[in-house]
Amino acid sequence: MTTLRTLTLAACVLLTALTGTLCSCKHGVAPDPTNPDDPGTSPIETPYTAIPDEYVGTWYSSRNDGPLTDNWANKTFQGEQGYAEFRTMVFTKDGKNAVEYTTEVFNTSTEIRQRFYRIVGTLEYKTSPTSITFHAQKGTMRVFSNRSSGYQENPISLNELRSYQTVWEKPQATNIPNATNLLTGTIIDQHGRYSVEYKKVTSGSATSPTGLPSTSPITGGSSVKIGDLYYPTVSIGNQEWLATNYAGPGSLKEAAKPQYGTFMHYNDLKSIPLPTGWRVPSRQDYEKLLRSQGLTVYEWGTDGDDLTSRQLLGKLMAPNVWMKQDGYANNQSGFNAMPADVRRPSGTNNGEGANCVLWIADKTSQDEPMVFNLIQMPSRTYARFTPQAISYFPELTPVRLVRDK
Repeated sequence: MTTLRTLTLAACVLLTALTGTLCSCKHGVAPDPTNPDDPGTSPIETPYTAIPDEYVGTWYSSRNDGPLTDNWANKTFQGEQGYAEFRTMVFTKDGKNAVEYTTEVFNTSTEIRQRFYRIVGTLEYKTSPTSITFHAQKGTMRVFSNRSSGYQENPISLNELRSYQTVWEKPQATNIPNATNLLTGTIIDQHGRYSVEYKKVTSGSATSPTGLPSTSPITGGSSVKIGDLYYPTVSIGNQEWLATNYAGPGSLKEAAKPQYGTFMHYNDLKSIPLPTGWRVPSRQDYEKLLRSQGLTVYEWGTDGDDLTSRQLLGKLMAPNVWMKQDGYANNQSGFNAMPADVRRPSGTNNGEGANCVLWIADKTSQDEPMVFNLIQMPSRTYARFTPQAISYFPELTPVRLVRDK
C-alpha cells in the first residue's frame, strides 16, 4: 500500500532520540500476534514493555464522534478531509497486541475515497522524559468510495509497516471512577508534532454516542432491520425509538458524517420501508418523548430560559458533539439527538453543532410539513415544533422512527 503514512526524516530523528535504537532494547520482543485480518504473513519483531495502569484502555480524540473501534466493528466510516485528527488507540497493560485506528479522506472531482487503517503492534514505555511508542507489526486497510457500495479490504504490506511508529510524548492520563477520563500529551507522527486530548471509552458510560446502523446484525442491545441496515433502538417510556438517524436511501448522505444519517425531502418519507409497527413520529410522539424526561411541554415546545428544562433536555442529547459544552448533554435517555441541522441546497448550513432537526409526520393547517427542533443557543436550550415550507429549494432533513411497545 504505497499510500500508508510513513515517518518523515525529521520525525524519525526525533523518534530515535526518544525511543533509542531497537537493538539496544533490553525488554522482550513480541511476536506478531495471530490476526485473521492479515493471513499468511510472517511476524515483525518489535520491542514492548508493560505500561502504567492509568494509560490502559481505549482512547479516542475528543474531537471525534466516538471511538473508531465502533466504526470498524460496524463496518462504517468516520473521518473528513483536512487536518482534523481521527485516531483511536487501544493501550494494553503488557504492551502486546495494542491497536491504532486512523482514517483519512481524499477527494477528486468525481470520487470521495475514504481510507480506514487498523494496525496491530506493541507499546514501549520510557521515563525521563515519559513517552509511549507504538510500533507497528501488522495491519489492514479498508477503502470506501462513493463510486461503489461497501468497501475493499486488504492487508498492509510488512515492508510498509517496519518503520511505522507513533510516539506519545509526556502523556498524562486521569483515572477517576465514574468520570470522563482524559489523556493529554504530544503526538509525534508523520504529520509532525502536535498537542492532543483524548477521552477514554468506559463501559456503561455515556461518553460516546450510541452505535451507528450496521450492515450486520447488532449483537448487543435491541435493534430493528430497515431495508439493508440494522439500527440500534432504545426503549423510552412505552415507546421504542431508533437510537440513531435513519440512514437508508434518500436525497443526501455525507460520507464523512455517518452519524447524521440521510437528509431527506418530505416526499422521501413515504419511500422508507417501514417494518411492521414502525412509523415516522407525530408531534404527539415527540411531546410524549419530552414528557418522559420530566419536561413541561407547551404549545410551542419547552421553556428555554428555565435551567431545569435545559438540564432535562440534555438527557436526550448525544454527548461531546454539541457546540456548547455545558455538561448537560449526557444522553441518559439513549435517544442520542445529533446536531446535524438541515442541508440547504441554496443557502448556508449554519446550524450544524447547535440544532437537531427531525421530520414530523404531521402537517400544519396550511398543509406545510412540520419538524421537531432541539436548539442550543449561547444562553438557552429548548425544543420547538415548527413548519418547514416546501419551496423551489426545500431544506433536506433527517428523520427518526418510532413504534409503540
